[in-house]
Amino acid sequence: MQGSLGEKIGEGAFSEAYAWAPGQVVKLFKAGVSHLLGRHEVRMIRAVHAAGVPVPAVLGEVTLDGRFGIVLERLDGPTLRHLSRTGAVTFEQAGAIIAALAMSLHKTSPPPELPSMRAYMESELRHDDGKVPKHVATDILTLIDRLSTGGGLCHCDLSLRISLMVSGDFRRS
Repeated sequence: MQGSLGEKIGEGAFSEAYAWAPGQVVKLFKAGVSHLLGRHEVRMIRAVHAAGVPVPAVLGEVTLDGRFGIVLERLDGPTLRHLSRTGAVTFEQAGAIIAALAMSLHKTSPPPELPSMRAYMESELRHDDGKVPKHVATDILTLIDRLSTGGGLCHCDLSLRISLMVSGDFRRS
């Protein structure tokens, strides 16, 4: 995929977002992060995009200096964080926007190819290299079992993603 690493426009725990090509960004996973995580994210983004959720289109995949990257479409504009910091929206309004988006996401039926929350968490906990104590992992799965069964999507990083996506500055990172 043609492009070159440009200005850094965001960073999370596992990845960094950079300008890539006109109308594109690359979400580049940090050194040491498994390529499996990135490939899983590509599958998830494609599935929810196909279901009509307002997420970026995946334009391709790249590897730079051994780091896996996802090339995504870019949208420009102020972030919800910026709007709240400048006073253009209040923290209460920002919270209401995030809550409305979370509810909208939860009301979206998941595509059949996505794993259930329980299956996803079982897999994550099985491959966490012992970072989560066994009794905590058991409690997590027990809590998931108490949730009503239904067809809603759950986003595991909603606060960060929604705060970026809401404003049109998701840059699809």
